[in-house]
Amino acid sequence: MSEIKRVAFIPLESNPETFNSLALKLGLSPALSFTDVYSLTDPELLSFIPRPVHALILIFPTSDDPAKQNAHLYSTAQTDGPVIYIRQTIKNACGLMALLHSVLNGVVAEKHLLPGSNLASLLEEARPLDPEGRAELLIKSPSLAAAHKEAAEAGETEAPDAEAEVDYHYIAFVRGTDAGVYEMDGSLKPGERRIAENVDEDILGNEEVRKEIARMMEETKSSHCGILALAEGA
Repeated sequence: MSEIKRVAFIPLESNPETFNSLALKLGLSPALSFTDVYSLTDPELLSFIPRPVHALILIFPTSDDPAKQNAHLYSTAQTDGPVIYIRQTIKNACGLMALLHSVLNGVVAEKHLLPGSNLASLLEEARPLDPEGRAELLIKSPSLAAAHKEAAEAGETEAPDAEAEVDYHYIAFVRGTDAGVYEMDGSLKPGERRIAENVDEDILGNEEVRKEIARMMEETKSSHCGILALAEGA
């Protein structure tokens, strides 16, 4: 395979509006949207989250990356595995990677991508490829780059330069075809890490998933973590 061209994107803001804007532009059904999760333990706050939740995104300071501590537990990604993993080769695109991992797996990929959309086409092309081949698809998609740029520049704060060094990172938690829930970090080469088995479509309703994400947040020793949920009817 030819060497992958180095590309940089403007970082995405960590708010639901930015993620929803980009997801809709790329072809996610409006029946789903991202929403903030304010607690993993408070029943009252959890009750406000629409269900089912098909994916979760954890945001945390880059300097405290808890996923790197789990790297040795990651499995090598397989083209016919339970999840579609895409290697992150675009600088500052961890938000995009978390979004793509959230919508190109599980029930979302099966039922909630608009026919003929960028996401539907990307899913079809990505299936037979390895993670690096999937990464190259992103680089070669001008429509994806344009949609990402538009969403990033429309944030609440002034967008930083694409080459800027940012101090936050995104990873996704998605349900695979084997009913397992997987931690997906595009910056970690091995692939994915299974954190729970036999989980139904509402992954936020699974105590094992909530406990593992809470543990990772605690490991960062930071109060600047955040969680987004991809839910129906949000």
